[in-house]
Amino acid sequence: MTGGARGTDDAAVAELEAFIASEIDAGASLAAQYAIAIDGEVHATGTFGAATDEHRFTIFSATKTIVAMALLPHLADGSLDLTQRVAELLPEFGERGKHDVTVLQLLTMQGGFPQAVMSPDRWGTSAGRREQFAQWEPEWPAGTRTEYHPVSAHWVIGELIETLSGRPFHEVVHERVTAPAGADPVLVPGALDAPVVPVRSLGTHPGYGDDVLPSLVELFGRREHVPLVTIGPEALLSMNHPKVQAACIPGGGGRARAVDVARVYQRFLADDSPWMRDAVGTIRNASVSASDGLPSNRTIAGVVSGRDGLHRQRWMPAAPRAFGHAGAGGQLCWADPDTSLSFCFLHDTLQLDPRVELPRITRLNELALACAAR
Repeated sequence: MTGGARGTDDAAVAELEAFIASEIDAGASLAAQYAIAIDGEVHATGTFGAATDEHRFTIFSATKTIVAMALLPHLADGSLDLTQRVAELLPEFGERGKHDVTVLQLLTMQGGFPQAVMSPDRWGTSAGRREQFAQWEPEWPAGTRTEYHPVSAHWVIGELIETLSGRPFHEVVHERVTAPAGADPVLVPGALDAPVVPVRSLGTHPGYGDDVLPSLVELFGRREHVPLVTIGPEALLSMNHPKVQAACIPGGGGRARAVDVARVYQRFLADDSPWMRDAVGTIRNASVSASDGLPSNRTIAGVVSGRDGLHRQRWMPAAPRAFGHAGAGGQLCWADPDTSLSFCFLHDTLQLDPRVELPRITRLNELALACAAR
């Protein structure tokens, strides 16, 4: 572990590390990493439990922001426009009533195909993915509703990257996003040279029965803010399979170290170009999400914490301009423009009971934000 460099509060870093260690000791997680970076430098890191500094963790939906950021050069040079219909570039996607979906709707969870399935036998080739797109049926007209797309939208985003660049999307994501930050790639076809921590599940979801609902409403604040389960534990646990890990699933298949993610988010803060500022700070979709009843606060690449007091339910810190994207199980990845701090916490455990999960996430974010020296 390292800490105490200029830019961090020593006592706050120690408190954060003590909390993570207590979670390991209690068996809430078996392995974890965290990293804090400020002003372009990593100032504090830690590895806990059954992991080493070289272990990678599955980051699930935290992958989404890293992949979406690879589209920014195309928005900057005009080869892609947010108002453009996706089907203009991917004709197969326009089949079965999806022809009106725009790039902006795709990026901000308004595309209308949240549960569309990509078959494993279609993952590996552009032709296979496009064939699958043609079979997807929309659940509602694009732009009329916001609903979290667990994996489907980012398969399309990955295909856009590949179409516009003429190269495999995982290579482009590394070239444009992770490599410039001095970070290892998060999407790698095949086995990694470093070990990957296996994912496990813990607890059970309590359901929404009359005996449980009052405790969930108390925790989340309002009945409509109690989130729906959008992807089951079986699908998440499938990330333990080497073939699934190697598939470079753009909406949830990243494998990373906490220190690499913290570096990537530092680069987001340091890049002052117009499209990067837009991706980090401009809320393009604030409509209420059907998945959790919250104003979605979505930019073209991630989520903004916001000033409405609902940051906790978004798994974000109490920093109104903080930007990022969390992953299933409480993988936390965000950067705060006001303190120049980026934070990443990764661990191995999918806690299925939100009454356990949300308080832990809230505490981690509080402790991380406090690490910025005042």
